Amino acid sequence: MKSHLIFILLTCIFLSCSPNDVEISDNYKFDGMGGISCEVEGALLKPNFELYGNARARGDSYPDGTPIFSISFSNDLNPELEFQHIRILLIDADSRNDLTGQNFILKKEENGQSFGEYGSQQFGDGATNSNYTGEVKILYHNREERIIGGDFWFDAVNDSDEIREVRNGAFDMFYY
Repeated sequence: MKSHLIFILLTCIFLSCSPNDVEISDNYKFDGMGGISCEVEGALLKPNFELYGNARARGDSYPDGTPIFSISFSNDLNPELEFQHIRILLIDADSRNDLTGQNFILKKEENGQSFGEYGSQQFGDGATNSNYTGEVKILYHNREERIIGGDFWFDAVNDSDEIREVRNGAFDMFYY
């Protein structure tokens, strides 16, 4: 009887874990179900809704035909947490081509460069620029299954010259 209760308890624990609880590591199997997360000033930030919830990955293009790829998420569904959001835009990242192994330096949006943004209620909105940069590494891309995975980091600076360090970012997502 006791072993049955332990089995039921363990089954409930495993079934209650969402894909966003999976941490991406060097030996992670990219399948689009890993979700996205990062640390902001050392605190874990991830979407607070099952599967992706409010996380998005999308291949697109500007009106002039320049290919772009965007990744974004927020934790805006949890009233107990301060609203925070992350947005990364990769310029010249054409999802119709294999992006595996490509690195993108995050700099300044106004210069037509790839960039990263972080925002929160207390910090306001901040972004990478010429002095505060970052990087996105695409570790896996399957065009047929529309799965992309990798890691990222960047420093965001706001209008008051405050800086937020976004580190240990990882994603394994389906994109559209």
